[in-house]
Amino acid sequence: MPNSIAQRALPVIIDASPRHARGAVSAPLLAGIVIAIALLAGGVWWYLQQSGALPTALAPTPAPDAADGVADAPEAEVAQDLTVEQLYKEARKAMSENRMVAPAGNNALEFYQRILAKQPDDTGATDALRELFPFATGSAEEKINQGNFDEASRIMGLLAKADPSNYTLTILRSKLDAKKKQAERELAQQAQQAATAATAATRTPASAAADAGAASGTPAAAAPAEAPASAPAPKPAEIASAAPAPSAAPPPVAEPVGETRDARVVVPPRPTYPPAAARNRQDGWVEVEFTVAVDGSVQNAKVLSSNPPRVFDREALVAIQQAKFEARLDRGQPVASTLRRRIEFKLSN
Repeated sequence: MPNSIAQRALPVIIDASPRHARGAVSAPLLAGIVIAIALLAGGVWWYLQQSGALPTALAPTPAPDAADGVADAPEAEVAQDLTVEQLYKEARKAMSENRMVAPAGNNALEFYQRILAKQPDDTGATDALRELFPFATGSAEEKINQGNFDEASRIMGLLAKADPSNYTLTILRSKLDAKKKQAERELAQQAQQAATAATAATRTPASAAADAGAASGTPAAAAPAEAPASAPAPKPAEIASAAPAPSAAPPPVAEPVGETRDARVVVPPRPTYPPAAARNRQDGWVEVEFTVAVDGSVQNAKVLSSNPPRVFDREALVAIQQAKFEARLDRGQPVASTLRRRIEFKLSN
C-alpha cells in the first residue's frame, strides 16, 4: 500500500518540477526584453535629436514685429545708395506699377533723376525723363484741382530739376498761385459767415425788434417786461393798419439773349516732331482732352490714348497748351467747355 501511494505521488512531483522551472526562467527574460527596448528607444531619440529631425519645441520664436523691423531696416539703407543698374531696375518697376511721380522717394521720376545725379551724360535717363514729363505735369495739375497744394508743389519741384524753363511748368505755377488765393478767399468768407451766424445767435428779442423797427423807419417801443392784465385787446382794424405794407415784388430778370456756339480755334496746335521718332521714321497719333476756359486759355490737358504709347505724348500736350481758342458761347455768355482732339504725327514723304 505505501509503495502504491509513493508510486502515485511520484508523477505528481515530477510533473510539478518543470512548471516551477519555466516560471523562474520567464521573469528574468521579460525584464531583459524591457530593458533592451528602453535602451533601443533611448538610442533612437538621441540620434534624431543630433540629426535635427525632431522639432525644437523650446526654441524661442521671434516676434513678428521684431522680425519685420529687422528685415525692413537693411532695405531702407540699401535704397539710399543704389547703383545705376539697380536704379534703372527700380525705375522700370515703378513705371510698370504706374508709380510715375508718387509716392515720394519711390517713383520713376526720382529714380531717373538719381541716375542723372550719378551720370549726368546718361542719355537713357534723359529720354525717360522727357517721356515722363507730360504724365508728371498732368499729376501736378490734378493735385492742384483737388486742393492738394503740398503734393502739387513737390511734383513741380521735381519737374523744375528736370526742365526749369519749361512753358508748361510756368502755367502750372500760375494756376497753383491762383488756386491758393481762391482757397484763402473761401476760408475768409467761411470765417465771416461763421462770425455772422454766431452774432445772430446771441441777439436778444429786444435787439431783433429794434433792428426791425430801424429797417421799417418806425422806432420800436421798448417791450414791457410784463403786459398789464387790464390792457384792452387791440381791434382787428388797428392790427390791419399797424401791419407793414407788403414790399413790391422785384422785377423779373431778363434772360440773356445772344449767340450760342461751340469753342473756336484761333491758333491751331502745331506739334514738334520728336527727334527719336523722326530718326526711326515713326508715325502715330495722340488723343488729348482739355478744357477751354472762359478766357480762352487751355486747362487740364491730359492724354487719353496714343499710338505708339508715350512716344508723342509730350509734344502733343505742349502743342495743345500753346494753341489759342475762343470760349464757347451760351446765349452770348462765354462758358468753359471740354474738348477732345486727335493730333496726328506723320512724316512727309
